[in-house]
Amino acid sequence: MAFPTRLEQLLDEGRIGIRGLILFQFGNEWMGVWTGNYELVYEGVTYVPNQLISAEPPDGAMGMEATEFVISMPARSDFGITPDRLAQIEEQDYKGRPCKLREAYFDPDTRELLHVEELAFGYVDYIKHVTEGGELRLEGHVISGALDNHRDGYRSASHEDQQLISPGDRGFEFASVIKTEKFDIEL
Repeated sequence: MAFPTRLEQLLDEGRIGIRGLILFQFGNEWMGVWTGNYELVYEGVTYVPNQLISAEPPDGAMGMEATEFVISMPARSDFGITPDRLAQIEEQDYKGRPCKLREAYFDPDTRELLHVEELAFGYVDYIKHVTEGGELRLEGHVISGALDNHRDGYRSASHEDQQLISPGDRGFEFASVIKTEKFDIEL
């Protein structure tokens, strides 16, 4: 993937503005939160500012195992996230809904958005209300997108399905015969 020339130049100079973006789907609505200080519209979604939200992409895992990452959002009235507003999340349909962690790269001179990089994708598993030191925060526990590796879908290892992906590819031409054919082996 080629990055914009200006982004490469700023990265070489060590002068790039980086902000975190988190995109959730609640019900049929998309909600964006980011670590900037103004509303940002990206891909038709308005990301509301919340400089206190934090998340770390999941650690890499060997194989196809799904991992968990946690998004933490404290209640702070100066960021418009009051405890009663956080409590409203329980009214939303969030279980199993997509969540994306992204990084946005900005030109420090013009504040132009140059590029958005996806860091992690997953599905919201559960949301926990935590009170610590008298302050309320939500912790969203998200299972990485590797969860899809263990789901049955409409795709299969068959010649017909392979033609949908790569017409003319003969890699699965005999897949349906091989899995049902019996071989006599002499020792």
